[in-house]
Amino acid sequence: MWSIGELKGVIRVTRNEAIISLFAAWLATSLAGCRKAGSEPQRDYAIAPGVIELGRIRDARITESSGVVASRRYPKVFWTHNDGGGPKKQILYAIGREGTTIAAFPVVGAEFYDWEDIAIDDSGHLYVGDIGNNDAKRTTLAVYEIDEPNPAERSVAVPVKRKWKLRFPEAPFDCESLFIWKDHGYLVSKVFGDAPAQIFRFPLEDTDEPLTLGLVATTTIRSPVTAADISADGNLLGLVAKDGAFVYRIDGDVALVSAGTPYHTRLKNEHIEGCCFVPEGLLATSESREILLFTGPPFRGGEALQSRHR
Repeated sequence: MWSIGELKGVIRVTRNEAIISLFAAWLATSLAGCRKAGSEPQRDYAIAPGVIELGRIRDARITESSGVVASRRYPKVFWTHNDGGGPKKQILYAIGREGTTIAAFPVVGAEFYDWEDIAIDDSGHLYVGDIGNNDAKRTTLAVYEIDEPNPAERSVAVPVKRKWKLRFPEAPFDCESLFIWKDHGYLVSKVFGDAPAQIFRFPLEDTDEPLTLGLVATTTIRSPVTAADISADGNLLGLVAKDGAFVYRIDGDVALVSAGTPYHTRLKNEHIEGCCFVPEGLLATSESREILLFTGPPFRGGEALQSRHR
């Protein structure tokens, strides 16, 4: 016969073993749920209010994703590139939403000094923004047009089709943001010292002569802007900066930015460098490899932007 003390010891051990068994079963189930094909951990989790991490860029060649745009021809394809210049940086990458590389294409026919952003139109063209200007040392910038390649045709060289050489209207400034709307290209200044970002444009006309950028709008954003995109219908203009993401409702008129108040999702991230619209919000890439999604309703054209003008 067991004593009362012995019985209590058996019950205590049995209870502890049951707890350990339940915990082990829960942990195994949780880990299994976090795995995807290739044993990659599942992403798509909130990192801040209104911000989800979708994945990470896995290709070791993409060391600093400086721009990103969603293809309008090929579903689930995003185009990105490295920051900087030189032959090793003149590679256009097709990636998936969670960071897997689909294809890579060298861009030929021009020498890039500082590739900072990429844009797209509805006619099957991509636009390369050789617009970086650290310390405002450059007196001219350049934008190149290429045909969007088919991601299924791997490693085919993509030639430059058109080029625009751009001059500053006044003193040179740094710039990392490019978007295309109808027959114009638009650049957004990257400024410091609490100065507001400004939007400039140039016509997409065939010319060998340098074009002078024209001021279109002055924003209320006083954090350095590092990327921009316009929605395919022209209703929304999205910008990312060092302190988060902004969106303006412009209804096809970029000049309305000057009179508008943007919706702002705050996120301190020194490495966000690219952004583009997707149905769920504003997708952004980071030079530190994260792929983020800003999910606030205004980034999807929600009602919160209807009272934007004051």
